[in-house]
Amino acid sequence: PLRVAKAFREGTRGYEQNVRDIVQGALFPEAGVDHRAGHAGGAGGLVIVRDLDHFSYCECCLLPFQVKCHVGYVPSGQRVVGLSKLSRVADVFAKRLQDPQRLADEVCSALHHGIRPAGVAVIAECHHIHFPTLESLFLDSKPEGWIKVMVCSGSGVFEDEEASIWSEFLGLLKYRSLTPDKFRKRNSADHWCPSQSTSCTKIPASLGSVNPGMVSAVTSILRTLGEDPLRKELVGTPARFVRWIMNFQNSNLEMKLNGFLSNKPE
Repeated sequence: PLRVAKAFREGTRGYEQNVRDIVQGALFPEAGVDHRAGHAGGAGGLVIVRDLDHFSYCECCLLPFQVKCHVGYVPSGQRVVGLSKLSRVADVFAKRLQDPQRLADEVCSALHHGIRPAGVAVIAECHHIHFPTLESLFLDSKPEGWIKVMVCSGSGVFEDEEASIWSEFLGLLKYRSLTPDKFRKRNSADHWCPSQSTSCTKIPASLGSVNPGMVSAVTSILRTLGEDPLRKELVGTPARFVRWIMNFQNSNLEMKLNGFLSNKPE
């Protein structure tokens, strides 16, 4: 239990970090050619950083997911920021309990308010570790891999997803065949977390029961991290995490699997 708590503590250190401190110390003026604002200076040109690799914890089940983040912004007021700081800002929000869309939105908002550019664009490619059930472990002919979702967020000149600057941004990222309408829809009713998929909800109650003491311990960890376990997105999360752990701790797995098969709907 102590190692689990330490892992969560390290993986959620973003709650204790201040984005403003990171950005403000890295802003510097760039007047452009001949000290005039222009595409070579702190106004007008699109600055991008791609392939920022991070990991985060899913707020639905507390399992880790990989994040590959691409950030672009159009400077204004002759202000630019050190490129390494873009990765640090993304890491601050990745090191929290997250949902892909909120992660992209928070990175975008923090950079927009910190740098005060003409606009910010963020693309997050997220890969969630599979949430195995007894059914998937024993009945699937091919093991399921990572669950992938791609989301985007924009501010300023990027707020309109139909704007031509999105095409420029995606082109520079070499995603020429990708358009914003192909990203996961905001407020989509489809759950990206596999713990809330239909295959998981079909587990019989006899296999899905969890130890109240373990659930209470995970809830305590969330509270210690500074989160509110009663937050809408976290309701049920401790139980889902404990259920995932217990899937690998069944002492009489064959008997339970047989019981599951006998109750499996046709």
